Amino acid sequence: MITSGKDKGQVGTVLKVIRDTKFPRVLVEGLNLTKRHVKRAGDNPGGIISVESPLHYSNVALIDPINNEPVRAAFRWLEDGTKVRVSRGRMASGSIIPRPDVLKQRRKPLPIKAGPQDTVLKEAAQQTHRPGDLPSFLKVQLAQQAQQQRQFSSSTGGSSSPLLSAGSRITTSGASTLLSSRWQLWRGFAASAW
Repeated sequence: MITSGKDKGQVGTVLKVIRDTKFPRVLVEGLNLTKRHVKRAGDNPGGIISVESPLHYSNVALIDPINNEPVRAAFRWLEDGTKVRVSRGRMASGSIIPRPDVLKQRRKPLPIKAGPQDTVLKEAAQQTHRPGDLPSFLKVQLAQQAQQQRQFSSSTGGSSSPLLSAGSRITTSGASTLLSSRWQLWRGFAASAW
């Protein structure tokens, strides 16, 4: 039902919904007619014809199926889990407003077969992470620190490294790495592993 304008109070079927973010509109069958001047071309004789013009969506309302009054719609869930539209408002009866078949269809169909960018299900289900394993970037940084430690100890004649004197303990497994506050490389990821 149209709630304002020259066709106020008239009832029609929505032919098309124009989903514009700034000015959403609907096209109602046989209402809000305007005159268009059409040129003659081929089989078309041309002349002045009447065409439906779009209305702003706030100027139309759904009709309650019981008392035929304009109402707003709310979504509710039935006991079996289906989502339905229910009439609400001042003149609403609270009955279920059926959805047309057009709204039950998907606008974009689901892809039937996997595309070139899709991961195969067998590869996605494969487990590649081992518990206690460190990220690759941390392994590289630990290897660099160990190499610097060896170079420093060989150049100083076997004295302790500044990394070890700062209170850090680096093991060969890498799983129980505890770094001091001065040499912390990562905090959030390691907190869950310890």
